[in-house]
Amino acid sequence: MNTKKAFETAVVGGIEVKNRLMRSATFEHMGKGGAPEQRLFKMYDELCDGEVGLIIAGYMGFAATDNHSDSVLILDKNHSTQELSKLTAAVHAKGTKIVAQINHTSSQLLAPPEAPAYGPSDGVDLATGVPATALTVEQIKEIVREFGVAATRAKEAGFDGVQIHGAHGYLLNKFLNPSVNHRTDEYGGSLDNRARIIEEILLEVKQVCSADYPVWIKLNCSDFLADGSGITEPEFLRVSERLSQKGMDAIEVSGGSMMGKYKIFRSKKHTSYHLESAKKLAVDASVILVGGVRELESVETILADTQIDAISMSRALIRQPDLIKNWKEGDRSPVQCVSCNGCFNPTGVACFFHLSPEAREAQNPILQMMSPKND
Repeated sequence: MNTKKAFETAVVGGIEVKNRLMRSATFEHMGKGGAPEQRLFKMYDELCDGEVGLIIAGYMGFAATDNHSDSVLILDKNHSTQELSKLTAAVHAKGTKIVAQINHTSSQLLAPPEAPAYGPSDGVDLATGVPATALTVEQIKEIVREFGVAATRAKEAGFDGVQIHGAHGYLLNKFLNPSVNHRTDEYGGSLDNRARIIEEILLEVKQVCSADYPVWIKLNCSDFLADGSGITEPEFLRVSERLSQKGMDAIEVSGGSMMGKYKIFRSKKHTSYHLESAKKLAVDASVILVGGVRELESVETILADTQIDAISMSRALIRQPDLIKNWKEGDRSPVQCVSCNGCFNPTGVACFFHLSPEAREAQNPILQMMSPKND
């Protein structure tokens, strides 16, 4: 009998957590010189005080072939790793766990790149207009190795695990997407070939970090492209099954893209919008659901009635970092977040209603990309 409860100690994706409620990876724009700024420490401190069971820190750069903005955290051997160690120690001191999301941006860039942007194939990114240059096989092998190095550094910095970003139009999602990946070698064509780079990354991280070091992935259950191209649910299920068989510890089920019928985040009228796909996963890996789960009653029902192991949230916790604590203490007031996406600000993520007029204006480029296209 399924007896999972929101507020119980559990092992999710190889990590023991104090509850099954998580902060999903959010690009906070709070890095400087590759290291976390003090305001990121403050954000995580508030989440810990708010009784979040685990924070997925997002996202962190690492690859020589990537174009990193100034506000991205970089996993390197210099001072940034030292500062990240302080961040993980602060989170652990309050009984919360933390996972590092590692990502290659590819051509999905908000500003013109200073160096070539790379992808699985030549072409212009339809979301950003940035041209991409096809990676060589040698460069792909190097990226796989760099993922391993990044994971090693995350482990050294005290992160409880790593999450590979395989969703939302970034590099690994592009490899999976047949409308973008036109390769004719071992990394293109069939779904198995398109997923090959992710499987190689998983095996590399497990080899260099140890087999028991938790490795998670964020995957699109669908890219929701209007023409039906891109990743579809049957492909998502097949890739997830293969990754689980090869040792992936957890799969966070997400969806959407910057050019999709549905983008990464939807309006408030949509709830639990990846639930049906997540319910179809029959894998040994832990399943984490993200997307439009805003009420504790929904959380409790999903955990009790499905094989889903945990729920992750982002926007609701940006508006109310103490939401989980309030729930735990019996507060059933409606969630204050209105799902406007105005929190995604290039000067630092914060609820739109807490921003100055100048800061609200500065966030417009991201808001335009994130806002629902067809809602």
